[in-house]
Amino acid sequence: MKVLNHHRDLELYGMGRSAAVFKLKNENRVIKIFYSPFEETAKEEKQNYEKLNGNDYYPVIYEAGKNYLVMDFIEGKTFFECLAEGIPLEPYYMEEVDRGLQYAEKAGLNPSDIHLHNLILTKKGNVHIIDVARFSQEKKCTQWNDLKWAYTRYYQHAYFPKKIPRWVMYTVSKLYRLYRYIYN
Repeated sequence: MKVLNHHRDLELYGMGRSAAVFKLKNENRVIKIFYSPFEETAKEEKQNYEKLNGNDYYPVIYEAGKNYLVMDFIEGKTFFECLAEGIPLEPYYMEEVDRGLQYAEKAGLNPSDIHLHNLILTKKGNVHIIDVARFSQEKKCTQWNDLKWAYTRYYQHAYFPKKIPRWVMYTVSKLYRLYRYIYN
């Protein structure tokens, strides 16, 4: 998908598989607009955020429609950006993600699709989890446990680089998806 044009009060903030996200100028909110084949995903994500009920690990939803959500803007860097820029990911951040995911499980959700682009570290050192549309899947997702394994096995060692080129992370991601496809 490609955004050809948008209102001047919106700033394109990011694009994913199912939606584009725009920051509302002069507000601490974003609007996530789902591409036309993903209206059901918008509905699921809204329901999942409602179950999370404004928990500190997740953004609050203010408004929702057939193909959009208006929610908190979480200012910070994704874990992916942290790795690309050499900002160290402390063990405490992993524990915080675990706590946020445990909260989701207690709310009756099944955390899925947890990856480096969906985890945000704020300037104050708080961790937030975004993009919870797939938290209502029934299939068991091991992605977060696999990331934690790699973090413990490699990243925490003194000799492992704390700044990782984007192309390396994208390559590892593609290989991981291929591996999961073949062995699942």
